[in-house]
Parts: sequence; structure tokens; C-alpha cells
Amino acid sequence: MSPNRNDLCPCGSGKKYKHCHGRAAQTPASSDDVAWRRLRAVLDGFPTTMLRFVRAAYGDAALHEGWDEFNLWEEHQEGFDPDSPHLQVFMPWFFHRWAPDPQETRVADATLHDRAPTSVLLERKGRRLDPLLRRYLEACVAAPFSFHEIVGVEPGHGFRARDVFTGDERQVMERSASHSMERGDILFGQLVTCDGITMMEACSAHVLPPDDKLELIDLRERIGAHGAVSPESLAEWDIELREAYLDLIEALRHPPIPRLQNTDGEPTVFHRLSFAIPSAQAAFDALKHLALDETEPDLLESADVDADGRVRSVSFAWKVAGNPVHPGWQNTVLGQIEIDGDRLVADVNSTERAARLKEIVESRCPDARHTGTDVQTPEEALVQRAGDEEPPEDAEAASLAQHPEVLERIRELTAEHYENWIHQEIPALGGLSPMDAVEDKGGREKVEALITQIERDGRRMSPPLDSAVIRRMRQRLGLGE
Repeated sequence: MSPNRNDLCPCGSGKKYKHCHGRAAQTPASSDDVAWRRLRAVLDGFPTTMLRFVRAAYGDAALHEGWDEFNLWEEHQEGFDPDSPHLQVFMPWFFHRWAPDPQETRVADATLHDRAPTSVLLERKGRRLDPLLRRYLEACVAAPFSFHEIVGVEPGHGFRARDVFTGDERQVMERSASHSMERGDILFGQLVTCDGITMMEACSAHVLPPDDKLELIDLRERIGAHGAVSPESLAEWDIELREAYLDLIEALRHPPIPRLQNTDGEPTVFHRLSFAIPSAQAAFDALKHLALDETEPDLLESADVDADGRVRSVSFAWKVAGNPVHPGWQNTVLGQIEIDGDRLVADVNSTERAARLKEIVESRCPDARHTGTDVQTPEEALVQRAGDEEPPEDAEAASLAQHPEVLERIRELTAEHYENWIHQEIPALGGLSPMDAVEDKGGREKVEALITQIERDGRRMSPPLDSAVIRRMRQRLGLGE
């Protein structure tokens, strides 16, 4: 029988039943919901109470001392920042994990050295605390900080999380955050189980993407080399876990400019080589073979010739057969050559290709004289482009990009790329191909994480990556659906 709408709610919130549940009176809450609300009620306002206790017992310097330690004593780290995105992780860590170092601390009371504030609170005031709060705090002291992978989501209710290091899975009750989570997300924090209910005591403000799991698997293997990975051993590796968290969040919030490279694996550096030549026709005759699959008549169709049919200016791509990364490609463009009157200009995208083309030109055109090479890094090119006026939109090109035949060809090339991807050597897999990496547990998890990332990124592609491509990859790698 439901209580009167004006009675106090049995969930322990202290509110009247009609205000606590609204329309819930028509649908009785589950026992888990009642337990969750009861736990939330006893925790309401407790962080403020806990902070007052720490200041009174440890002193005002403790917060700043803990902040420095949490950030691994980073030399350029500023003082405690209440607006930091790390606050949701730091405060629970400060309460439950931080302990003054006897050799370094400014905390005067020696009885508090090597003692976490929550442990001291339980010792001094535990008998006067609500029994449920006391049990919860005891669970907080025992629970490690770790990385958790989202393996299932019930929006508005909670999510299922698997500890990346121990493999333990738990159902977490969380109303709001579950709306924005998806399978494959990784969060860092502290999951605490009390009276059968698991809650997020601490959780990073930013969710990490699936491919960040690769670095965590490597750390797990380092920990495992020293013995079985367990909640107890994770507490001993607290510094390394926080270091991984801080590095991954920094990379997420301030991503470095990617290290660009061409299909030969060479760092991208733009080179423009200039040569003085005695004859456009002679240079064309000497270098036209670099166009590979384009015949001389094809090249001359767009060339400027004089009345006698001799070349005055012409432009063509420097190509070679095949491609080291994409086996299905028939050729690869290495650069662009432009001949105009008495000068030849060539653009390539690496130091190695610049040296190779210079050697070809000088050997094939003995009368050509190298007059200089302009070099520009990708970063410099971006700065220059940002300062240039926005080029007018090419409506014809935009329309062509949306043509059904063009979109279909893009889909075919993308599918072909991922068909070949499972056999390619992947640096993130230690130089193994996905097909080889799935042979052991850690490698299999890494491949699964990469495919989850590919699937997620593929939804944002234009056109979107066909889900059938992902299914075929999983089937061929033996990963299931």
C-alpha cells in the first residue's frame, strides 16, 4: 500500500512523498531505486562537511599539498584551482587516498601522517555517523581509482562498466551521465559499491575515446608483470594511473598537431624546387615519362604549344606504380611538375621525395640549373592559410562531391581500405597486423578498441561508413558481432 501523498517518502530523502516521486506514486519504485535514493540522501552535503573536517584536522595547507601531489608535482602547475576540470576526480582522491608524507608534509600533527582523511574521520567520528554513510565511506577507503570501459548503457538509469585492469564488471546507477555515454567510452574515477548499489564517487569530467584503451592495456601489462592485477595492486600503482589519466585528458583537451606523413611513411614537409631550363620542350621530352600512365597526347591536350607544336608550358603529376599502404591503388602521385618557358617548378611533400626528384631532373636534364628550394612545414602552411582570404566556394565542385556516382566510389574505396587494413602492419599494435594481433588477449582487446573507434568515426564520415564493413571486419578477425 502506497503512503499518503503528504507522508514522508520511505526512500529516506526527507521529502514528502508527492514531491519526491511526483507521478511515481502510480509506479512503485524498485528496491534498487529506493536504496539509491537513500544513499544519495545521506551523501547530500557531505563533501562540504568532509572538507571542513580536513581543514580543521590537517590545516589549510593540506588542500594545496594534496593538489600538488595529485598533479604529480608538475613544475609549471599553478596552485589549487576550484574551476579545474579535474576537480570531480581530485576531491574524492584527496579525501580517500591522499595522505601526508612524513618527510615532505606541512601537516604538523604526526598522528595524521600517512593517514587518509576519510580513514581518520571514520576513526574519530564513525560511531556518530549514519550507519549507511559509514558503510559507504568504508567502501570508499577500499575502492581503487581506475579506468572503466562502458560496455552497456541504459539512458536515464545507469550503465555497465568493466574495469580495464581487473576485468571486474558492475552495474552503475547514474541518472544524468548515462544520457551522454555510449559503448566503448572510457572513464577514470572511483566506483564504490555499498549495500549492493554501485555509484560513481569520482569520475573524470571528460570521457576518453575507445582507442585510448591501447595505452591502458600496455600499462596493465606492466602492472601484471609484477603480480596479479587486483584492486589492492591498483592502489600501489596510484601514481602511474594518475599519470596516465592526466596525460590522456591533456591530449584530449589540447590535442597536439598530428605528425603528418605521406604514403611512404615520410614526415610531411612541403618542398618547392625551382630550376632554370633552356627549353620547355626539351624538359618535357626528358621528364614526360614521370607521368607514368598518361600518354604524350594526353599531356599535350592541356599544354600550351606554339605554332610549330612545340611545348611552351605544361603541367603534370609525377607518379609511380602501386602504393605501399593501399594495395588496391594502381599508382601513387609523388608530386606535381610545372614547366613554363625557361623555368621548371616541382612541388613534393617530403625531404626524401625532394632529393629524389632533384636527382632525376639533373640527370635527365643536364642543362637544367637548380635555382633554389622553398621549404614549409605543415604548421607554417596552416598559419599561412589562416591568414589568406577565404577562397570563393566552388559550387560545381561541391555539387560533384554529392553526386551519387562519386559517393558510391568513395564508399567502395573506403570499404576496400578497411578490407586491407586487417592485414596491414599497425604501429599502435606494435607493428603487428590486426589479423596477427588478435592471437593473444591484450592484442585482441586492442584490435577491438580500434574497430570500435573506426565504427564511431565512420558514423561522422561523409558518406557514413557502411555498417556492413564493420561486420565483415569483426567476422574475419573472429571478434563476433
